[in-house]
Amino acid sequence: MESDPFRPVQDDYERIPWRETDSRRERLYRQFEALLRSRLEALETTREERWQRDYSSLEAYERSVAPNRERFLRFLTSWDEPRCDLRPRVEFLRDYPAFRLERVWLQVRPGLEMDCLLLTPHGARREAAVVCQHGMNGTPEEAVGLAPVEGQDLYNRCGIRLAEAGFVVIAPHEVGGFGTEHPGAHYVGGLPEQPWYGARNVLHRHAVLLGLNLMGMDLYHVSRAVDYLCTLDSVDPDRIGFYGLSQGGQSALWYPAADTRIKASVSAAFFNHRLPKLITSGGDRYRAYIDTAEEDRFYWGQLLEFSDWQIASLICPRAFMVEAGKQDGAVWWEMAQEEFGRVQAVYDRLGIGDRVAFCLHDGGHINRAIESLDFLDRWVRQWPGS
Repeated sequence: MESDPFRPVQDDYERIPWRETDSRRERLYRQFEALLRSRLEALETTREERWQRDYSSLEAYERSVAPNRERFLRFLTSWDEPRCDLRPRVEFLRDYPAFRLERVWLQVRPGLEMDCLLLTPHGARREAAVVCQHGMNGTPEEAVGLAPVEGQDLYNRCGIRLAEAGFVVIAPHEVGGFGTEHPGAHYVGGLPEQPWYGARNVLHRHAVLLGLNLMGMDLYHVSRAVDYLCTLDSVDPDRIGFYGLSQGGQSALWYPAADTRIKASVSAAFFNHRLPKLITSGGDRYRAYIDTAEEDRFYWGQLLEFSDWQIASLICPRAFMVEAGKQDGAVWWEMAQEEFGRVQAVYDRLGIGDRVAFCLHDGGHINRAIESLDFLDRWVRQWPGS
């Protein structure tokens, strides 16, 4: 009988020290990291090669960036799906002195219904409108100023104040956590409250398996809220603006880049130099996403073509404003201001530098809602030709 080739052998082999093993593990990791970072940093100088901007006129500029917008829509994913009947259900909540408050339920996709808050000034007819977008894991109530976050109104009642000024306001609900009455619920009820069980991370993992972009899906749903606005007698569909905080500030940057129905947008507490915000630790100045559990901040192939200023250039020649706070731990204002300079240069070169603005304030991660409300009044309510 042949002997078993896998029989136990005498254990007299010399062990390799763990110290040596771990040093090789670290060496391989550092090489991978250096390779990937060097390729990402190279994109900072080569990304613009994907753009063929024509500054000879506003019309020529819009035509020249149209292919980039098409690629941006493909990057967002699922925007080419047929749009189903919205089947709106309207629930009256109450009347305030200046406006009527309603909850609107919209079928944004078959089997998926989104709730929104709608604030309609009394007697409104073909008025300007603004989409007010809450931040990550927030609610429409927070976005308009009807549910202070941890005793603070981070949104400075911007939705209520816009409605009091005569704007129709809609606040869509972007998906987030649940299972607690605490504001900003990050988690999924019933799962251990650990960062890696963040609600958006769970959905992000599902989405990427389908080749989908969770944020792009959110924005598609926001577009259905705009579809609904355009059906209302109270709204002028040619005068719609956008105001968002944090992840809502991301929506305020990305959404009008995709949907040209938005005449002016204000992005609060998000706009940044995207590469360092994603992967470079900022010490006391800001926290990079690479150092957090927010998996859903990383998008397949984004930086091949779309840093923040390049996305903002898709909004041009419509109006765009950035709000940044000196005390904001999520956005280092100096880095954001430098990135904004690239956006300003695009508008200046086209002779429309007054349509873009950077509002720097002394606060933190908030909607300042002062200069921005004047900006929306000028560039939505009084849009040229309206």
